[in-house]
Amino acid sequence: MRKFLLTCLAALLLSPAFGQESLPPGIGFAQAEEGTWFCRDDDPGEALSCAREHCLEEGAGQECLPTAWCYPALWSGVMTVWLPDFHGARVLCGLDDEESLKAMLAAFCLTQEEATRCELTLTVDPEGHERDVTGVSFPGGGAPPPAEEEAAPADAAATAGTPDETEARADAASPDESKPEPKP
Repeated sequence: MRKFLLTCLAALLLSPAFGQESLPPGIGFAQAEEGTWFCRDDDPGEALSCAREHCLEEGAGQECLPTAWCYPALWSGVMTVWLPDFHGARVLCGLDDEESLKAMLAAFCLTQEEATRCELTLTVDPEGHERDVTGVSFPGGGAPPPAEEEAAPADAAATAGTPDETEARADAASPDESKPEPKP
């Protein structure tokens, strides 16, 4: 009986469901000149190999290289970094939420002295679903400063006039002390 109880206890303790939830998967990325592919798996080799296989199938014969692995995957993103003469992709993964992911990518872009801008091209949520990132971009460290608009005052046309008219308006606005005040 004792042997039976020890066997049952060992089986229970070695069971994957005992005392733990299933662990989240990691995420692996592979890149070619024209794209980035990803796969999720608990094993880094499997995730990277899967991402590379997708790249080879869909990358139009381009060379595909495994580029990043994160565990746990959590929130992941890919952005295109635009430099004056070319562009490249950067992967960031393992962040707790979408806002943190975007903030980290924006900060990374600003630190790149040659980058003119960065465009978010892909985000993946913790469940492995791609999210729409259309139109999300960040300024790069090499971006020109925003132009300040020098707008003329709204009443500039009303205050413009010949020098004589301008002097007459100035006289009317501030009475000259050399002229005596009229008495009633």
